[in-house]
This record gives sequence, structure tokens and C-alpha cells, in this order.
Amino acid sequence: MVPAKSVYVSISWRSQSSCLFMTIWVAISYIKYSRQRVPHSYEASENRRLSTWEKMKKDSSLQNLASFSFMSFFMFMWVFGLILGCKLTLTAHADVLYCSNGVFILLIAILTCQYVHKYEIVGYIIYGVGVIVMLTDPLANKTDEGMNKPLGNFLALTGALGGALYGIVCNKMKRDSPQEVYMFYLFLGHFIIQLIFFSYVEDNPLFFSFDPEYGMFGWLSDPWSFALMIGFVSPWTSILTNYSLLQSYKYWPLDIVAVFFLTEPYFAEITAILLGQDEIPGCQTFIGIVVLSLGIILSIHGSKVKATQAINAKNRRREEALIELPENSHVV
Repeated sequence: MVPAKSVYVSISWRSQSSCLFMTIWVAISYIKYSRQRVPHSYEASENRRLSTWEKMKKDSSLQNLASFSFMSFFMFMWVFGLILGCKLTLTAHADVLYCSNGVFILLIAILTCQYVHKYEIVGYIIYGVGVIVMLTDPLANKTDEGMNKPLGNFLALTGALGGALYGIVCNKMKRDSPQEVYMFYLFLGHFIIQLIFFSYVEDNPLFFSFDPEYGMFGWLSDPWSFALMIGFVSPWTSILTNYSLLQSYKYWPLDIVAVFFLTEPYFAEITAILLGQDEIPGCQTFIGIVVLSLGIILSIHGSKVKATQAINAKNRRREEALIELPENSHVV
């Protein structure tokens, strides 16, 4: 747990320490790249390996920096929606809406005329019904006061839209730039956005100080906080979460990752009850969980069928190209 008495300050500490951690990772990556052997001769300039400086300029091109900026903003929108939602509504309710970015990904795919399997649509509809049943449980309450369920649910759902856009941009960037580079810019941009936004919403005269409890840079002045952030919080709660998500986008289609992301609220519900943040919900919540679970299973099946169809279509095109190749080779 981050030892800061301000929620916004603790969030900024994670971003700053993660950015510092990624700076070291990027530096090591470029050092390894610079020590690779450069071929002595090559026929075409585009086939040669870039120099270290050329690679750095390519990784930090204006187009990539623009994409990094969008990634940082959408990540901020996603995370901040969950934070505000958890303050105003039940943790489990905010989390189930926060993880509903797959719904927006599905809507964007439909609006942009992309192929969507029918089981995905039906599965997400069932999931939505389960979420509504779960959110309308009259016995579900937070243990503390100041709850505003409608506003908290709306903010968490708005954050899910940011998560969907974040996933779309990440899916595009996975071939345009090395992962450690855009993770560095991701945390750097995230911190800059926080610095601008939190300074307006945080009524804290020590916000821009090195105070270990209320200061934006307090983790740098306290040895224990510094060791905790660098040794545990950054690599495990910030970097590992983003790294695993980006790795998923690298090897799996966007919609499959989004569907599996829907399973996180199960752990959030149990954790919130064990930590005393939420009271034990009523029967209606468990009915909603069963219904949304059926929707998740159906959506996963639809996504897997669609992915299999895409792979089969790609293999057929490859086989057709191999068949046409010998025929064209006889033509002079």
C-alpha cells in the first residue's frame, strides 16, 4: 500500500516511479541494441540495421509521439474513472463497469462495419442484463458514507470508454514501436496529465512539495517510500499490469482480450468484502453474477470462433497464393 494520505498523490507516485523504472529499462534496451553487430555489407539501404541514434529517432517520431499521447490520455481516463467510481459507489459495481470496455470495443467495431460474430453480440447483451441486475441490488451498500451510486456508476462506465480507446491504440502501436519505448512514454504522458489535472482538483497546499505524506514528489524524499515504490509498487502494480495487458494485445485479438478482462470483477467483489470496503450483497447480486457469467462464456465462444475463421481464411489465401505461384513461374 502506498503510504500517502492523498489519493491523487499516491496515484502520481506510481506513475512517477514507473516512469523512472521504464527509463532504466529503455536505456538498457538501447545499450543492448548498440552492441549488436552491424553487417559490413548490404545491398539495399532499407535492409541494413539502423544505428542507435536512427532507431531512437524512429521510435520517437512525431506520429508515434501523437499515438503515445492518446494512449496516456485514454489510460488516465480509464484509471481515473475507476478511482472516482470506487469513491462514490461499491467497489465491485465500479469494477464491473470499469471492465466493460469490451462493450465499447464491440460498438466501435459495429459502427466501423467490422465483422462481429453473432455470439459476441448475444453474449454482451446477456452480460449487460446481468450487470443491470447486479447494480440494482437494494442490499448492496458501502461500509462508509457519502455514496452516490448513479454518479459513481456513470464515471466508471465513462472510464471504460477510455479503456476501449486505449486498447485500440495499443493494438495499433504493437508493431510500430518497441514495447518498452511506448510504455516509457505511456507513464511519462500519464504523469504529465496527472500533474495538470490533479493540481486543479486537489485542495492541497503541499501538493508540489517533497512532503512524504501530501507532496507530489514526497516518495523521493523518504527512503522507505522510495524503496517501496521502486522495489514493489512500480514493477508489480503498475508495470506488470500494463505489460501483461500489452503482451495480450500482442498475441491475441483485441476482442478476446476484452472479453477475458470481464472476469476481473469476480476478484474485486471478493477483495472489497474481505477488506471491509463493501458489505456482503444480497441474492440479487449473485443472480446478476450468474447471468453476466453466461454472457462472458458466450462472448468468449464467439470471439474464439471469429478468430478461428480469420486464421482459416488467412491459411486459404496462403494456399491459393502457393498454387498460383508455379503457374506464373512458367510465364516468360
